[in-house]
Amino acid sequence: MQKETFGRSRRLRHLGCNPPWAQRQLEAEASRSRALLRCGWVVAAGMSLAPVAGAQNAVVLYGNVDAGVAVLRNDAPGGGTLKALASGMNSASRWGMRGSEDLGGGLSAIFQIEAGIDLDVGAAKPFAGNPGTATPTLPNGTTGTGFNRRSYVGLESKSWGGLRLGRDYTAIYYSLVDADVMRLGMFGNLQQIIAPGGGSERFARASNAIFYNSPRVAGVVGRAFYSLGSEGSGGPGALPKDANRFFGVEADYASGSLFVTASYQQLAFPVVAGAAFTGATADRKDALVAAKYSFGNYAVGTGYWKMGSPQSVTDTWLGASAAFGLNTFFVQVQRLRQDNPAGEARRGTVLALAYTYTLSRRTALYASYGQTNNNATGAFGVTSSDFALAAGGAGADPSALGFGIRHNF
Repeated sequence: MQKETFGRSRRLRHLGCNPPWAQRQLEAEASRSRALLRCGWVVAAGMSLAPVAGAQNAVVLYGNVDAGVAVLRNDAPGGGTLKALASGMNSASRWGMRGSEDLGGGLSAIFQIEAGIDLDVGAAKPFAGNPGTATPTLPNGTTGTGFNRRSYVGLESKSWGGLRLGRDYTAIYYSLVDADVMRLGMFGNLQQIIAPGGGSERFARASNAIFYNSPRVAGVVGRAFYSLGSEGSGGPGALPKDANRFFGVEADYASGSLFVTASYQQLAFPVVAGAAFTGATADRKDALVAAKYSFGNYAVGTGYWKMGSPQSVTDTWLGASAAFGLNTFFVQVQRLRQDNPAGEARRGTVLALAYTYTLSRRTALYASYGQTNNNATGAFGVTSSDFALAAGGAGADPSALGFGIRHNF
């Protein structure tokens, strides 16, 4: 019936006759046409503006989820084997946001916030912040949650480099992650050197800090940072005013197959007596030199790292990787030594074996084995990217075997 009526209206209009019902039909058609035209203009305008906005402002949500099954043995007297679901054996689980705004002339405003995740229990990752309390051993801070991995805002120039304010990686971290053939992942990576109580807060990241990185020129890039420390007011029994003042520099050269890096950083470490701050600080000085050479599907890395904790620790290592299609194999050996005021130096030899199978650009399966052989006084554990096994005591030889999956988004 509608088709017949519409046909009649068109015939009557052609004859110059528009009865009232036909006039109403024509007005409805015209109204629908105008509405469609307005929608078309809105969509076209939005499409024309979208690329401009996207070029000026870009915010990216990203992350990494990593979990697997681990078989752990700390070699404690009378101890056994523990099976556990672990998060972050290959790469620490995390999520974050980063963004930039094009300010013109090669200058951009940048920001990044990144939080760690304990994927096995779905919890935000706790961390040791700038110490505010003292313990009988070392002031290791209070646990907290939030964007514990990275949180900064800054400016970046193609000609002058980048300036960031907040919390970010230190100089030695950049050296380590590129010098380690396993990129600080898997059991037995280069985080083994971290002394009990030192914690990753004391070498990998700095809070309340100013960071600068140069552009890469002729293969060379430089980095520097300065942390204002815990920003305490001092006073009897309180955290010293200069506690955790932290600065460092790094330079590396990357050209073709060769990568060479050197870094130095210094931390004003709070001194404690029993369970109280003394009001004094001691400078801990860390230094590293390393190199990595890649040829085809193979890579070899070596280096030396000294962490000047209250008992100085050194690490000398040699590692290699080999890729065959979707399969990549890793092997690394480290020699650790820590001063011992009470007697024989603590020593440990770390063996790492690892394997990854790439399922896609963002997903991989992995297997990892790490073992530390300690001397009679040594108590070095086995460390993965975000999961660590402590030795069962002096002279114990802990080991860890893990199988898991990692997915980046």
